[in-house]
Amino acid sequence: MKLRTLAASAALLAVTMGPALAQNTKPAASAAPAKTEAKAKPMKAAKHAAWTKDQIKSAQEALAKGGYYKGQPTGIMNKPTQAALRAWQKANKLPATGRLSDETLAKLQAS
Repeated sequence: MKLRTLAASAALLAVTMGPALAQNTKPAASAAPAKTEAKAKPMKAAKHAAWTKDQIKSAQEALAKGGYYKGQPTGIMNKPTQAALRAWQKANKLPATGRLSDETLAKLQAS
């Protein structure tokens, strides 16, 4: 008799608690595996808000003076400017990013 009561109690519990338990469980096989640990991304240097045309033109003029930039200084950051910056940065033992930075601009203007 105890076994029937236990089985009936389990069935009643499954009927009443089943929907509540189903809401808190995740689907088994079809779900993508959970990420166990996020990879740490290296911190990037703070970006300059925006370079003015005059600053870019100044950099282009300095790059042209050094023989790195062959175009007309326009104040527009374009692919030839980025290539010239990358070459200049590499020659001056700076990270060759092809992007203008405060450090790069200061060193360009000092040269």
